[in-house]
Amino acid sequence: MARPDDFDPHGEDDDEALRWAGDEERGRDAPNLRGPELPVDVPVDDAPEVVPGSRGRAASTVAFVVPYLGYAVAWIFAVQNLSSGSTSLPSEVLWQFGEFLTILAAPLWFAATLTLTRELRPLVRVGWLALGLAVLLPWPFLLDLYAALHIAGSLS
Repeated sequence: MARPDDFDPHGEDDDEALRWAGDEERGRDAPNLRGPELPVDVPVDDAPEVVPGSRGRAASTVAFVVPYLGYAVAWIFAVQNLSSGSTSLPSEVLWQFGEFLTILAAPLWFAATLTLTRELRPLVRVGWLALGLAVLLPWPFLLDLYAALHIAGSLS
């Protein structure tokens, strides 16, 4: 049974556990699982490196923030004019959940693109953000806006 005074805080017994009989004869040492010892007085450079293309990446990200926020607002207005047309509770709940996901689709696409293209070229990020703008276009809002403008234009 192990006693508290049997514990070796320096781990010398651990090094013996990693050696096999005959390792010295074969010229192998025990594996070093603790990592290399670093000197204590190593200066640490906390200054971040300037990555090539980081300015273009930041500019493209800022340029796409406004359209994606506009899409989220447009989807909020679009789902207010839509109704499920159903009287059953389960279908109405699912309809409301779908509207909620529709509103969140643009911000989620934006966040996912920023996260997944962190290590890729800025042009790849711009491509995925542009694809998101094409896929997530708020058609109900645009059609309502077009109809309102068409009616306003025919009145004058």
